[in-house]
Amino acid sequence: MPSLNRAIALPLLALLLTLIACTEPQPASSSPTASLSPLALSPLTLSYGTVLPAPRPLAAFILTDQHGAAFANANLVGQWTVIFSGFTSCPDICPLTLALLKSAEEQMSGQRHHNVVFITVDPERDSAASLKQFINWFEPRWTALTGADKELTTLLASLGMAQVRLPALEGEKYSIEHSTALVLLDPQGRMAGYWKAPLDPAELAADFSALPAP
Repeated sequence: MPSLNRAIALPLLALLLTLIACTEPQPASSSPTASLSPLALSPLTLSYGTVLPAPRPLAAFILTDQHGAAFANANLVGQWTVIFSGFTSCPDICPLTLALLKSAEEQMSGQRHHNVVFITVDPERDSAASLKQFINWFEPRWTALTGADKELTTLLASLGMAQVRLPALEGEKYSIEHSTALVLLDPQGRMAGYWKAPLDPAELAADFSALPAP
């Protein structure tokens, strides 16, 4: 009975999206960490985001970027990193958020000390080639990552970024509900803060402009 399935599935989808969108990132404390050299950093202040009381390390990972090159923890060292998770088949939240990030960068008043990294939650459909085409619609200098499902799940869990794969309704493709937060990594590759939805490009621009030089 497709109509009954849809009547049940749509309210469930709305509930899952609400829970994921409103959940603050909560990194797993037991995740393995990479060994990184310490860097001297200026104090971090975010006017519109949340700064963690102490930076938290990420799980060790090795993924693949949109150019087919290996990307690991060491690639995060030396600059601030803004992370957003999603997938190329996303019909609304992902393209809207990436467009908002592009607008925020265009409104910056200070020097750019960060990179944007898009991490797929759908490695089954998101190859390096499809990620390259997708990210190029917004900003080619950004980084997009895919890889083994286990690697991605471990990394995203250490960032506190949730995702839920929704079973496909009859005649439709599966979809994925995921965190809408942006996570900020410091130049040591550690989680330093985050911004929760709803996101405002002018507010992000102000916070991006205030990031100290690494």
